[in-house]
Amino acid sequence: MVASFAALIRALFKTPPGAALLSFLFPGLGQASAGSRVRGLIVAIPTLALLGLFGLLYVFDRGSLSGLALNQEWLTSLLVLDLLLFGYHVWAVLDAYLLAGKARPDKFPFFGSPGKLGTVLVVGVLLAGTIGVHAVVAEVDMGWQRALDCQSAATPCWFDISYPQCGRPFPANAEFGIVGVNHGIVFKPNPCLGVGDGPPELTWAGGVTAQLYANTGNPGPDLSSRWPNGQTSPRQCNTPAVPGSDTADCAYDYGWNAMVDAYKTAADAYVALGLASPGATRTPSPNVWWLDVEITNSWRPDVTLNVAALEGAAAYLESVDVAGIGFYSTQYQWDQITGGTAVFAAHASWVAGAGSALGAAAHCGTKGFTGGRVALVQYPAGGFDANILC
Repeated sequence: MVASFAALIRALFKTPPGAALLSFLFPGLGQASAGSRVRGLIVAIPTLALLGLFGLLYVFDRGSLSGLALNQEWLTSLLVLDLLLFGYHVWAVLDAYLLAGKARPDKFPFFGSPGKLGTVLVVGVLLAGTIGVHAVVAEVDMGWQRALDCQSAATPCWFDISYPQCGRPFPANAEFGIVGVNHGIVFKPNPCLGVGDGPPELTWAGGVTAQLYANTGNPGPDLSSRWPNGQTSPRQCNTPAVPGSDTADCAYDYGWNAMVDAYKTAADAYVALGLASPGATRTPSPNVWWLDVEITNSWRPDVTLNVAALEGAAAYLESVDVAGIGFYSTQYQWDQITGGTAVFAAHASWVAGAGSALGAAAHCGTKGFTGGRVALVQYPAGGFDANILC
């Protein structure tokens, strides 16, 4: 039984799809599986040489690898090399497919001879995978280059500021700014967002183009004087029809109400700065908003109630047509507060906690704590919070 299964696997890898898959995993394997071992060895030489080079560096001069990661010229060369390897990788996959088709044109176990649609599908999936692999390498490389440029002040960086910077200097080389709307907790405004206790942070961040972030939380009915009671919209909280104050619906309303307050704070700041008409209830243009999810704020032990509060907050922002919604946190804090929920996987992650620009760049191309893409990564720089844009 085992022998027949092994024979079946070998037969599958001799088919065009199987040979193409092998050369996708390691160029040259598909050619060898199709019966051309010499051709397979030749195709594998570039990959073997590259792996050998990095292996020798790792064993005998490991420190140089770290140095290369800090070298702009090397990173540019690596980007060019990745492009060349992409072409080579695609050719190896297609070559293995065609070679196997010529060697065994009529033998396709189980599936029969694939039609044109099947051929296009198989090749398309493998090519998409090849593109994906090399795109990730390119994205990480470019992220490192942006980090080096920002670190050396060759290009401006992204920074975020909030109430701690009130009356203090702001980052000078900011390409884009993100400003905290709150004073560290919900329902308490940042006094320097607009006209207030110091220079307006909204002006520094680009005015109408600024991105904004707001605190979130869920203290529950026993700890919050702002807890909804008798509220009928967007959900019913402790009404005659739906009694009970410590419910998911009440948590949802609390999150919704917190964002109503945060959004009004932002709109009022724009009005005070003369960037919106007097009495305006909307910001002058849709901003990108980030929801700050940190354990320093109040949360419930029941993570489902916390998720409900975040759902309410996001739902309100969606109702006023903001330009985008993401979440700021770390994987640990996200897991503690939400139980690692994937409810917000459609939204980007702004990752906190990187120790350096290169450490931040390493997060680019990875999956964020929400389950969605990583859009920004925060790290300390010059006494401020800088961010890599992925």
